[in-house]
Amino acid sequence: MPEDALERLQAHFQGQLRKLICKGLAYLDLSDVGTASQLEPALSFMKLLIERFKVRGQLEEARAAKQWLRLQGILAADVRTQVEANMEGCRSDGAQIAEGKNVPTGEDRASVKGGVYSPNVKIQSNPLVRNTGHAVILTCSKCGLELRSSWIFEHRGKVSSLVPTAGHSTCGGRYVHSDAKISVKLDAVSHLNMCPHGSLARQCVKCGGRRICAHKQRIDRCPHCLAAGYKKQTRKARIST
Repeated sequence: MPEDALERLQAHFQGQLRKLICKGLAYLDLSDVGTASQLEPALSFMKLLIERFKVRGQLEEARAAKQWLRLQGILAADVRTQVEANMEGCRSDGAQIAEGKNVPTGEDRASVKGGVYSPNVKIQSNPLVRNTGHAVILTCSKCGLELRSSWIFEHRGKVSSLVPTAGHSTCGGRYVHSDAKISVKLDAVSHLNMCPHGSLARQCVKCGGRRICAHKQRIDRCPHCLAAGYKKQTRKARIST
């Protein structure tokens, strides 16, 4: 077999292997200490390959960059011990408690385990939110990491798949559906809290939502508020010059 043909065949097999690894890891709960310890040698080697390449250049420039970025996202997102995850959660909770906020704990939190998303208890209790039992596959807009979600938000006949508000924290991407016709909904309470008048509670004039101004309009659409804001910005700009 010619050398160039052999290289192409090898590249093809490597691509198929990376694809298989990514799919397999997406189905495992790598936050589980037992699972992670069994896979430690292989995971460490893959992380080493990524780090070696990053010394020479950007991972985006590698062959099959999308697969490598996806693999990096899986490793960075899930290969942590439960202790480390709990420590991060404690630091975050401490900051919120200092601000006087109620902090969800344990099963009350939203979670992504083994590539499967579950909203927090408060979101699950929303009458417009339900678990269909049939997961759809969402992908990260940046690295292509897959996320499965069977939770939906349904309002006035429109159905949207629920996704984490934070998106894929490792690469900063957002989760989208491969079918553009299927919409997604962020799992933020303010995005899901509908009023009796059929609007978002924060934007309902009749309910006096927090996004409604003294002129009985949405702040971001009120000509009076926009004009006042524009004048303030102009005055500040003149002073600074």
